Amino acid sequence: MPEIVACSTNESFIILRSVGVTVYVDNDLKNVEEHIAKYASSDSKIIIYDAVSEAYVQTLLEKYEESMYPIFLKLPSGLKHEDTLSELKLLVEKSIGISII
Repeated sequence: MPEIVACSTNESFIILRSVGVTVYVDNDLKNVEEHIAKYASSDSKIIIYDAVSEAYVQTLLEKYEESMYPIFLKLPSGLKHEDTLSELKLLVEKSIGISII
């Protein structure tokens, strides 16, 4: 299994292939969630997802809470229902402990 994967219903995630990320894109949210679960139970280290899958990933976070891997990384996709800048600001703040944006 790949170490870094991205799963989404958003086709813009395909750009991540250019930096070596294995990407799964499907219009069916159920299929995306199944792939997230498959990668989480395998040797994948980082799983990138977007707001559409957030509720499902929250259930997985509880399951893998005590494990070092996988790391779940929410990537703001810039869709109309998201405030991308505030999402990025919050993610950076959580990662490094201070707000730099």
